[in-house]
Amino acid sequence: MKRILGSAVVVLLALFLVMAPVQTAKAAEAGPFYVGVFGAYVMPQDLEIESAEIGVDEAFMAGLKFGYIFPQAKWFAMELEYNHIFASELDKNDIEKETGFANVKSEASLNNLFLNFIFRYPVDKWVPYIGVGIGWSWLELSDDIDQSGDDWAWQALIGVDYQFAPNWSAGIGARYFSTNPDIEDADVEYTAWMVTLGVNYHF
Repeated sequence: MKRILGSAVVVLLALFLVMAPVQTAKAAEAGPFYVGVFGAYVMPQDLEIESAEIGVDEAFMAGLKFGYIFPQAKWFAMELEYNHIFASELDKNDIEKETGFANVKSEASLNNLFLNFIFRYPVDKWVPYIGVGIGWSWLELSDDIDQSGDDWAWQALIGVDYQFAPNWSAGIGARYFSTNPDIEDADVEYTAWMVTLGVNYHF
Protein backbone atom coordinates (compact mmCIF):
# COMPACT_ATOMS: atom_id res chain seq x y z
CA MET A 1 0.00 0.00 0.00
CA LYS A 2 2.80 2.42 0.89
CA ARG A 3 4.54 1.65 -2.43
CA ILE A 4 1.32 2.42 -4.34
CA LEU A 5 0.84 5.69 -2.48
CA GLY A 6 4.47 6.64 -3.10
CA SER A 7 4.11 6.01 -6.84
CA ALA A 8 0.91 8.07 -6.92
CA VAL A 9 2.61 11.04 -5.23
CA VAL A 10 5.53 10.90 -7.70
CA VAL A 11 3.14 10.84 -10.69
CA LEU A 12 1.03 13.70 -9.32
CA LEU A 13 4.10 15.79 -8.54
CA ALA A 14 5.43 15.23 -12.06
CA LEU A 15 2.03 16.28 -13.46
CA PHE A 16 2.18 19.42 -11.35
CA LEU A 17 5.62 20.37 -12.69
CA VAL A 18 4.77 19.57 -16.31
CA MET A 19 1.46 21.45 -16.33
CA ALA A 20 2.82 24.58 -14.64
CA PRO A 21 4.78 26.39 -17.39
CA VAL A 22 6.34 29.69 -16.42
CA GLN A 23 4.19 32.52 -17.79
CA THR A 24 4.87 36.23 -18.04
CA ALA A 25 2.30 38.03 -15.93
CA LYS A 26 0.60 41.11 -17.28
CA ALA A 27 1.52 44.35 -15.56
CA ALA A 28 -1.93 44.77 -14.02
CA GLU A 29 -2.58 41.10 -13.16
CA ALA A 30 -1.12 38.61 -10.76
CA GLY A 31 0.31 35.46 -12.29
CA PRO A 32 -0.75 31.86 -11.60
CA PHE A 33 1.85 31.21 -8.90
CA TYR A 34 1.57 32.05 -5.22
CA VAL A 35 3.50 31.62 -1.99
CA GLY A 36 1.94 31.73 1.43
CA VAL A 37 2.64 31.64 5.13
CA PHE A 38 0.09 30.50 7.69
CA GLY A 39 -0.44 29.55 11.28
CA ALA A 40 -2.97 27.37 13.05
CA TYR A 41 -4.45 26.54 16.41
CA VAL A 42 -4.21 22.76 16.74
CA MET A 43 -6.74 20.69 18.70
CA PRO A 44 -5.43 17.11 18.82
CA GLN A 45 -7.64 14.16 19.61
CA ASP A 46 -6.35 11.50 22.02
CA LEU A 47 -3.05 9.99 20.90
CA GLU A 48 -3.71 6.29 20.28
CA ILE A 49 -0.79 3.96 21.03
CA GLU A 50 -1.96 0.42 20.33
CA SER A 51 -5.05 0.13 22.58
CA ALA A 52 -4.05 3.02 24.89
CA GLU A 53 -5.52 6.51 24.54
CA ILE A 54 -3.51 9.44 25.89
CA GLY A 55 -4.75 13.02 25.94
CA VAL A 56 -2.70 15.70 24.15
CA ASP A 57 -2.75 19.42 24.92
CA GLU A 58 -3.63 22.01 22.28
CA ALA A 59 -0.74 23.38 20.22
CA PHE A 60 0.19 25.84 17.49
CA MET A 61 1.36 25.22 13.95
CA ALA A 62 3.30 27.32 11.40
CA GLY A 63 3.67 26.56 7.71
CA LEU A 64 4.78 27.60 4.22
CA LYS A 65 3.26 26.75 0.83
CA PHE A 66 3.95 27.22 -2.87
CA GLY A 67 1.04 26.90 -5.26
CA TYR A 68 -0.10 27.12 -8.87
CA ILE A 69 -3.58 28.06 -10.13
CA PHE A 70 -4.18 26.58 -13.57
CA PRO A 71 -5.10 29.48 -15.94
CA GLN A 72 -7.30 27.21 -18.09
CA ALA A 73 -9.14 25.96 -14.97
CA LYS A 74 -9.02 28.63 -12.28
CA TRP A 75 -11.20 26.45 -10.08
CA PHE A 76 -8.22 24.12 -9.51
CA ALA A 77 -4.86 24.65 -7.81
CA MET A 78 -2.02 22.46 -6.55
CA GLU A 79 0.24 23.23 -3.59
CA LEU A 80 3.43 22.02 -2.00
CA GLU A 81 3.19 22.59 1.75
CA TYR A 82 5.47 22.23 4.76
CA ASN A 83 4.24 22.75 8.29
CA HIS A 84 5.48 22.22 11.84
CA ILE A 85 3.20 21.40 14.77
CA PHE A 86 4.90 22.67 17.90
CA ALA A 87 5.34 20.49 20.96
CA SER A 88 2.27 19.80 23.09
CA GLU A 89 2.29 17.88 26.38
CA LEU A 90 0.81 14.42 26.80
CA ASP A 91 -1.54 13.93 29.74
CA LYS A 92 0.46 12.60 32.73
CA ASN A 93 -2.60 10.97 34.32
CA ASP A 94 -3.36 9.03 31.13
CA ILE A 95 0.27 7.90 30.88
CA GLU A 96 0.17 6.69 34.52
CA LYS A 97 -3.14 4.90 33.95
CA GLU A 98 -1.86 3.11 30.84
CA THR A 99 1.71 2.37 31.97
CA GLY A 100 1.67 2.42 35.78
CA PHE A 101 4.49 4.99 35.86
CA ALA A 102 3.79 8.27 37.67
CA ASN A 103 5.04 11.78 36.82
CA VAL A 104 6.15 10.81 33.31
CA LYS A 105 6.52 13.90 31.11
CA SER A 106 6.40 13.71 27.34
CA GLU A 107 5.61 16.05 24.45
CA ALA A 108 4.58 15.40 20.85
CA SER A 109 5.69 17.51 17.87
CA LEU A 110 5.39 16.90 14.13
CA ASN A 111 6.93 17.96 10.82
CA ASN A 112 4.70 17.47 7.78
CA LEU A 113 5.20 17.71 4.01
CA PHE A 114 2.12 17.70 1.74
CA LEU A 115 0.98 17.86 -1.86
CA ASN A 116 -2.44 19.54 -1.76
CA PHE A 117 -5.22 19.55 -4.37
CA ILE A 118 -7.42 22.63 -4.02
CA PHE A 119 -10.85 23.06 -5.61
CA ARG A 120 -11.73 26.77 -5.74
CA TYR A 121 -14.90 28.74 -6.50
CA PRO A 122 -13.81 32.29 -7.38
CA VAL A 123 -16.52 34.87 -6.60
CA ASP A 124 -15.08 38.34 -7.25
CA LYS A 125 -12.54 38.89 -4.45
CA TRP A 126 -13.85 36.03 -2.33
CA VAL A 127 -12.63 32.50 -3.10
CA PRO A 128 -14.18 29.65 -1.09
CA TYR A 129 -12.32 26.34 -1.43
CA ILE A 130 -12.14 22.74 -0.36
CA GLY A 131 -9.14 20.47 -0.71
CA VAL A 132 -7.32 17.31 0.19
CA GLY A 133 -3.63 16.67 0.77
CA ILE A 134 -1.40 13.61 0.88
CA GLY A 135 2.12 13.58 2.23
CA TRP A 136 4.56 12.39 4.86
CA SER A 137 4.69 13.12 8.59
CA TRP A 138 7.49 12.83 11.15
CA LEU A 139 6.25 12.45 14.76
CA GLU A 140 8.62 12.96 17.69
CA LEU A 141 7.97 12.20 21.35
CA SER A 142 10.44 13.97 23.65
CA ASP A 143 11.44 14.27 27.34
CA ASP A 144 10.90 11.10 29.46
CA ILE A 145 9.50 9.23 26.46
CA ASP A 146 12.07 9.89 23.73
CA GLN A 147 10.96 8.15 20.53
CA SER A 148 10.07 9.02 16.95
CA GLY A 149 8.46 7.59 13.84
CA ASP A 150 7.20 8.59 10.41
CA ASP A 151 4.58 7.50 7.91
CA TRP A 152 2.05 8.65 5.34
CA ALA A 153 -0.33 11.44 6.34
CA TRP A 154 -3.42 13.03 4.86
CA GLN A 155 -5.50 16.11 5.47
CA ALA A 156 -8.85 17.60 4.40
CA LEU A 157 -9.18 21.39 4.05
CA ILE A 158 -11.99 23.94 3.78
CA GLY A 159 -11.88 27.72 3.90
CA VAL A 160 -12.13 31.04 2.09
CA ASP A 161 -9.54 33.49 0.74
CA TYR A 162 -10.07 37.22 0.23
CA GLN A 163 -8.07 39.26 -2.30
CA PHE A 164 -7.36 42.57 -0.52
CA ALA A 165 -4.80 43.84 -3.10
CA PRO A 166 -3.89 42.91 -6.72
CA ASN A 167 -1.12 40.51 -5.61
CA TRP A 168 -2.22 39.71 -2.08
CA SER A 169 -4.87 37.56 -0.43
CA ALA A 170 -5.61 36.46 3.13
CA GLY A 171 -7.53 33.43 4.25
CA ILE A 172 -9.15 31.58 7.10
CA GLY A 173 -9.82 27.87 7.10
CA ALA A 174 -10.18 24.60 8.94
CA ARG A 175 -8.55 21.24 8.37
CA TYR A 176 -8.50 17.69 9.67
CA PHE A 177 -5.10 15.97 9.87
CA SER A 178 -4.22 12.30 10.39
CA THR A 179 -1.07 10.19 10.46
CA ASN A 180 -0.35 6.65 11.66
CA PRO A 181 3.39 6.07 12.29
CA ASP A 182 5.04 3.09 13.97
CA ILE A 183 7.14 3.95 17.03
CA GLU A 184 9.25 1.18 18.55
CA ASP A 185 7.01 -1.41 16.87
CA ALA A 186 3.90 0.22 18.39
CA ASP A 187 1.11 1.46 16.13
CA VAL A 188 0.47 5.17 16.85
CA GLU A 189 -2.37 7.33 15.52
CA TYR A 190 -2.24 11.14 15.74
CA THR A 191 -5.27 13.11 14.53
CA ALA A 192 -6.19 16.77 15.00
CA TRP A 193 -8.56 19.53 14.00
CA MET A 194 -6.98 22.88 13.12
CA VAL A 195 -8.14 26.46 12.54
CA THR A 196 -5.82 28.32 10.15
CA LEU A 197 -5.03 31.93 9.26
CA GLY A 198 -2.68 32.91 6.47
CA VAL A 199 -1.56 35.39 3.82
CA ASN A 200 -0.56 34.71 0.20
CA TYR A 201 1.45 36.60 -2.41
CA HIS A 202 0.41 35.97 -6.05
CA PHE A 203 2.83 36.46 -8.97
